[in-house]
Amino acid sequence: MNSKDSRNFVQALETGDRELMKTVPRADVHNHAALGGDFHSWAAKEGFDLPESPRHFPDFTDFQALVNTIFTYPENNPDGDFRSKRFLSLFDATYELAAADGITYIEPGYDAVLLDHYGMDLERMISDLRRQTDRYSDRLTIRPDVGILRVCDMKDIERTIYPCIESGFFNALDVFADERSGPPEDFRDIYRAAKKAGMKLKAHAGELLEAEFVRRSVEVLELDEVQHGIAAATSPPVMRFLADNGIRLNLCPSSNIQLCQVESFKTHPMRILMDHGVKVTVNTDDIIIFGQRSSEEFFNMFGTGLYTPEELDEVRLNGFPLS
Repeated sequence: MNSKDSRNFVQALETGDRELMKTVPRADVHNHAALGGDFHSWAAKEGFDLPESPRHFPDFTDFQALVNTIFTYPENNPDGDFRSKRFLSLFDATYELAAADGITYIEPGYDAVLLDHYGMDLERMISDLRRQTDRYSDRLTIRPDVGILRVCDMKDIERTIYPCIESGFFNALDVFADERSGPPEDFRDIYRAAKKAGMKLKAHAGELLEAEFVRRSVEVLELDEVQHGIAAATSPPVMRFLADNGIRLNLCPSSNIQLCQVESFKTHPMRILMDHGVKVTVNTDDIIIFGQRSSEEFFNMFGTGLYTPEELDEVRLNGFPLS
């Protein structure tokens, strides 16, 4: 990134210039590929009369139920061909919105169970995904993650995740969904296989559970990065552990607020984490539900008065690969 980008970023924040912000390269490294699009545009394109989601989810299971509705609406028990087309449509919505918002680097998370919707035809799935991402290559650098839905049966997880790891298409491994199900120890062998394959290692941790769960996840799975990790802010020893080991937290402020884990942008623990030397990024998670683009996430955090534009520019730069 060059100094002009940083100057424009600072100016955009200070003046509230949304259009200028869209010209500044940004990264989104915590983005679930099937849930990263604009809700209204996607629903209109697909011809759906799908009610807009609520803005807060005190019960995490309500959030998961809404996600399942988006994946299947308006069909009941759709077959694999329907589901694969639905996901490709959602992925397109994600990439279109990212490019329009000024994202130039994205690490979209795919769910390994997508392979089931392709009838376990790995070659066809990867061909579709590669052809799709190639269409955006002039606007986006796409480095896809593959994710484990931790609430699934372990036999089903292993049946789909190992072919994805071996495919060479995916840049990183993640485990997500309600972290109160599926402890990190359950996935140790899978993460070792991903590490051997040269993949970056991520995991959702500290979104719903305590700080020690963040440390345990990092240690057990040998993580490079943590998705969310906000609970770490309650424990100086855990923050010191993250800082000392260079573990980055990929934060999603709007998601944390709307899932009722944080009260407001002003009380979001990003400030505490930064003050303790923890490297962080700002990301979107599930825009189709939470409704906040990357550019707005930065404006939201700047609006708290807790960060200088230069500090947020450093957070912006944190999202890009070092090389």
